[in-house]
Amino acid sequence: MSLARAIRSAIMRREADPARREAQRQRAEAARQRAGAPHLVRYFHQLDDPWSQLAVQALPALLDRYDIRLQVHLVAAPTPIAIHEPGLWDDWASREAAAIAPFHGLHYEPPRAPPSPALLAQARALAAAEAEPRAFAALALALGQALNAGDGPRIEALARDRVTLAPDALAAMLKANADLRHRLGHYLGGMFHYAGEWYWGIDRLAYLEQRLDALGARRADAPPGPSVVRWRSLARPASDGRRLQLEFFPSLRSPYTHLSYDRVAALAARYPVDLVLRPVLPMMMRGVKADRRKGFYILKDTQREAERLGIAFGNIWDPFGKPVLRAYSLFPWARDQGRGLAYLRSYSTAVWAERVDAWSEAGLQRIVERAGLRWAEAKPHLDNRDWEAEFEANVQAMIAAGSWGVPTLRLLGSAAGDSDFTVWGQDRIWLIEEAIIARLGLASGERRLATPLE
Repeated sequence: MSLARAIRSAIMRREADPARREAQRQRAEAARQRAGAPHLVRYFHQLDDPWSQLAVQALPALLDRYDIRLQVHLVAAPTPIAIHEPGLWDDWASREAAAIAPFHGLHYEPPRAPPSPALLAQARALAAAEAEPRAFAALALALGQALNAGDGPRIEALARDRVTLAPDALAAMLKANADLRHRLGHYLGGMFHYAGEWYWGIDRLAYLEQRLDALGARRADAPPGPSVVRWRSLARPASDGRRLQLEFFPSLRSPYTHLSYDRVAALAARYPVDLVLRPVLPMMMRGVKADRRKGFYILKDTQREAERLGIAFGNIWDPFGKPVLRAYSLFPWARDQGRGLAYLRSYSTAVWAERVDAWSEAGLQRIVERAGLRWAEAKPHLDNRDWEAEFEANVQAMIAAGSWGVPTLRLLGSAAGDSDFTVWGQDRIWLIEEAIIARLGLASGERRLATPLE
């Protein structure tokens, strides 16, 4: 193992260490109690960000449930290094927010066109002048909806009898809030921060609420349950023999992909779905620069999700670079033996949970044999380059589907004329399941609340 990889792996293990996280939580709570301070939750809102428009709808319910001081911070768009392909990002965010909002009982209408700079500046000047959280939530939601509709008169109406910030004061506030977010360790809107930890929008709000519950911050008269729930469709058994094709785009250096293998396999086993594996090179090996804060947040967030899902994670050996190339050289052969998914899953477990040196032949042998394959048969295929064209085609297919990160899942259109449906992220496996249920006509018309593991 190279010294650089050893150091990088050690840092990654440290960032993902749950014991370190718990120690930081205890120190933060002790400091809060010594100071006699309230539970301070910060919320960073971006008016033209779809995920922010969903998250801001949760603020009143959060305040109803918890004895907290909620401080809102208006922010502008993230810096370019934080977001790869901003145009794709904005389009993706809008489509995803529209897709998931109905399952959470939230409202989101995609924009007809990007808001004009003048209209966006006017909306920001209005929102920036409102600091009271409930009033901010109502105003920010109304402004977001007006921006999406390109409704200048609506924003003018909201401005009547309201204070607005002057341009210089607005610019100073946006910079100060962006600087604060940077110092605290993040880069996006729609984010909650509490005592050293970040929680991304409605997808991670439950973790914040669990933490506040553990600290005794829930109000005595609080409504039951979490601030945001999700409903899932009840499915009846398939009967017409029709099958769907589901493409799975994983990467061996993706922590979030590590959380996906078993769940994607279970999805394909539960429904009449043929799973097609289309691995891709890691983003950083495709020339995409990464924000250090983004990497650290992903590791910490993956650890929380792994604990929730009961998946081993955190004892990391980073396979960046040549180890990934070496691993991928064996994939076509493993797939030809009918063990492609087992091989990817075995490798991922080794490097993300077992600190296996996957560059060494001993490490690879362990990975290969655990996948139900013979090392003696694998060795002749090691370090070949025949897979590269296929993997590049996979990248291009993923981008053409509107995604650029992993794990991506694409449900291909059927003979009935359905279009392709693509989701990005292990958070959206449930959404691809909803599409499968709808596509196969399995929806019973009933829904129930999703459990934390769904």
